[in-house]
Amino acid sequence: MGLIATVEDALLAEIGAALGNTVRKTGSLPGGWTLDALQRALQFAPGAYVAFQGANPGSGAGYLNGRFTVYVVSKGASEADRRRGNARVMGAYDMLERLLPRLAVLRVPDIGSLKVAGVDNLFRDAMFELGGTVYGINLGLPNMPFDYQADTTSLDDFITFDAIYDIDTTQDGEPEANDYVTDLNL
Repeated sequence: MGLIATVEDALLAEIGAALGNTVRKTGSLPGGWTLDALQRALQFAPGAYVAFQGANPGSGAGYLNGRFTVYVVSKGASEADRRRGNARVMGAYDMLERLLPRLAVLRVPDIGSLKVAGVDNLFRDAMFELGGTVYGINLGLPNMPFDYQADTTSLDDFITFDAIYDIDTTQDGEPEANDYVTDLNL
């Protein structure tokens, strides 16, 4: 498994340990937070999601400073319940307060230690109308060692296709076409 996936899995494991059965769903997102992501997440709120946000140059060649975000999502009939929770559901503040101390010291073996870079309130009017609240815990992973070598021995060969077309029909009235498929074992 690659470095980014390993960090993502470590974050999800820590989220699971911190929040347990108080959330309905945890998972990963392919990118930053959007209104569409909120609509999907609200179906399973409360929840927490991890996204790899990219990286900046690290301290030297082969190292990057990784950026990850953990999004906490809550919903409720009132705005106060979404932030503070109630007897029936965990609020965004509760999730933040459980996660922040654990994520601030999370060490991923052979990769590095995450550092909390801040917390963002991702409030938008549309979120309010949908009944959701989202906060993002921004995490930095200084000097991720990008010397990872993927094990490609378990991958199947790629199927390739190429074709050469000559659509000049002035010679015999027919276009010429030659196609080639390689590594196709049916």
